[in-house]
Amino acid sequence: MNHKTIHLLDLPDEILLIIMKKLDTMDVLYSLLGVNKRLNQMARSINETMSLDFSTKLSNDEFSSFDRVKFDRFLYEILPQIHYNVIGLTLDFFSMKHVLLTCEYPNLRMIVTDNYPLYGLLRDLTEESSIAHTCSNILVICTKLSYLNINQPVKSNHAKLSLWDRSSNVCYSLHLRTLIIDVKHFDDCLHLLDGRLEQLSSFTVNIHSIERFSMIDNNQKIVSNLKEFSLTCYSTTKAYRSRILPLLRRMPNLNSLTLHLNIKQSKVIDGIHLNEKILRHMLHLNTFIFNICAIVLTSEINHFLSTNDIENTFINWKYSPVICCVDHLSDRYTYSHIYSAPFKMNCFMYLTNSFHDHHLEYVIDLVLYDTNPFEHEFFEWISQGFPLLKHLTVNNLTPQKQKYQIESVNDKQIFSKISYLHLVRLKLTDAHINYADQFLRDQNAYVPCLHALTIQYEQLVTVTNNFTNDATRFNCRQLTKIKFDKLPIYPEHFYLYFFSLSK
Repeated sequence: MNHKTIHLLDLPDEILLIIMKKLDTMDVLYSLLGVNKRLNQMARSINETMSLDFSTKLSNDEFSSFDRVKFDRFLYEILPQIHYNVIGLTLDFFSMKHVLLTCEYPNLRMIVTDNYPLYGLLRDLTEESSIAHTCSNILVICTKLSYLNINQPVKSNHAKLSLWDRSSNVCYSLHLRTLIIDVKHFDDCLHLLDGRLEQLSSFTVNIHSIERFSMIDNNQKIVSNLKEFSLTCYSTTKAYRSRILPLLRRMPNLNSLTLHLNIKQSKVIDGIHLNEKILRHMLHLNTFIFNICAIVLTSEINHFLSTNDIENTFINWKYSPVICCVDHLSDRYTYSHIYSAPFKMNCFMYLTNSFHDHHLEYVIDLVLYDTNPFEHEFFEWISQGFPLLKHLTVNNLTPQKQKYQIESVNDKQIFSKISYLHLVRLKLTDAHINYADQFLRDQNAYVPCLHALTIQYEQLVTVTNNFTNDATRFNCRQLTKIKFDKLPIYPEHFYLYFFSLSK
């Protein structure tokens, strides 16, 4: 058989265009722009409008900066040629400042940030420089921006945006219609709805904390243009009635509402409450998705309140089906969960033993809490019922009764090992030592991606037998971050046992 070598430039334009359209935009621009006039024109012709991604996701759920050599070429050679065509940018901590301040982007409509701390964003875009000196924030640089996503990873520890000590021209825009953002306080959310974003129609906000008291005037102005609103706060709040409900009543024209809240108050939240306090004020609402956990002193409610009682308040409910679960725990509190089904949110708080048959397969970040022990069988369900689980917190001070399960295979006894294939971060600060043994002992668990552990130092010393135990060595070998409840003095062989840790 005769073989004939065909050079890329020998192919007709039609074939080259088909090939280019199947490739990533960044790869096409990097490989072909500047090679010759023909390829220049073709690379530009298939990318009259461009969305460029300058971030890279790693397997351990962290981000690495775009390849430096490739990035420099984009920065100094490619972007100056194509900046008028750029309509979308995905940026990380490293690339944000350089990309935005290198060129003007008159047609930029969308910015998405990955793993970018908000304090860094505001600092980088307001420092004294030839371009940044003329603007106070990202919305001034990108004058036609209509979509801005600076949301953080799930329950990120990065600093959140705070507008308390900043002038009203920060985050001011006449064009922004969609905003996805993390903020530090509830007041910051109110600032963003004070009229500075008057065309905003879709607002997704993750609030670090919702305090009872406000540092700003009580604004009752109706947010008439807002059609979609999503509010998430993972921290428990006591300000539901005094602050969250008044805000929702300022949004009568919503078509879609999403709430993810953990509330501590004197009454549970049920279907009757939602209808009377929220939904009757939103006549245009078509979609209502929620996950609400109400934490109530058991002494303040009916001791016999059951899951069935809550379910009965959702009869004739016109939105998505609702799942309910009520737990009366020995800590004197009742935990009442209500959530829309199917559950598609990525975080769930205060999950107890009672959820054994619930389906929460989209959850990435999970917090377990109970005053009854989590047994080996429960963790087997966690492994199967949460296939995407990356971040797990165990809050349970009660010792296990069933630490492991033994199966008989060919007359041999074999420990039943549970696999957590995607688990990256594990927090055991408020957990009995049995749960450290449950996850770190090789015969109990397989955790190939575990990189970060938060634990009491004395517990880790005990479980690892002062960092010598071979039974826990395998699951500890890949840890790159360990956070303790105190600052310990490590023995000499500590880093030999955790050899992936940096000194």
